Amino acid sequence: MSDVLEFAELELEQNACRARYDFETTAPTVAVASLVQLVTGSELSDLEPLYEVVDPDALDALLRGDQSSSRDGECTVSFPYRELDVTVRSDGVVTVRP
Repeated sequence: MSDVLEFAELELEQNACRARYDFETTAPTVAVASLVQLVTGSELSDLEPLYEVVDPDALDALLRGDQSSSRDGECTVSFPYRELDVTVRSDGVVTVRP
């Protein structure tokens, strides 16, 4: 398997895998692809392109926000990807459920 993102925290729960990534240096789309790769045991090249289910630029922009703005609250985006339910939060947490 090719190298995947090294997550700051990784929790395996009943019917879920939750990971924390460094949202200051890692794009949410990279974290999603890496966690799905880890959970499915697939190579990144074998995964369907993320852009087929969500706009990657919009996802990154929404979850990273404008670094100069003071956004109150947390932003959460959920979508199906590769027969999994993916949830990504603006605080650097991505969760994958079957």
